[in-house]
Amino acid sequence: MAKKKAAPMGIDGDAFLAAQLAEPAFRQAFEQRRLIHEVALAVKGMRLAAGLTQAQLAKRIQSNQPMIARIEKGLDQRTPQFDTLQRIAGALGRQLKLVFVMPTKKTKTSIVEVETSARRTRKRSSEAQAAAE
Repeated sequence: MAKKKAAPMGIDGDAFLAAQLAEPAFRQAFEQRRLIHEVALAVKGMRLAAGLTQAQLAKRIQSNQPMIARIEKGLDQRTPQFDTLQRIAGALGRQLKLVFVMPTKKTKTSIVEVETSARRTRKRSSEAQAAAE
């Protein structure tokens, strides 16, 4: 009877990433990519929630559709410019807010946050109350 081969040992991804993040240059590049990714998700989510196409949003901020697509895909190596994000926020009825916070090691929070509108929150809570009755 043939012996059963042991499964190959894998690499602990969390431990590997932690070791890489200990290097300042890697950490900086990692955080830059993370910010670009989170901005991409936020812009796309807000645009879709507003019911706009990329072309419609681009027109509102006096830009072009490919620029919106690049932001939403997170393809650029650079973080979108603050003034561009301000124009996008304004076109979507939002205000861009920059906050400096103390870093924490306990919680992994997102870098980019999108607040839900007060109207949606009130509507959801009134719907929940009606369903409960």
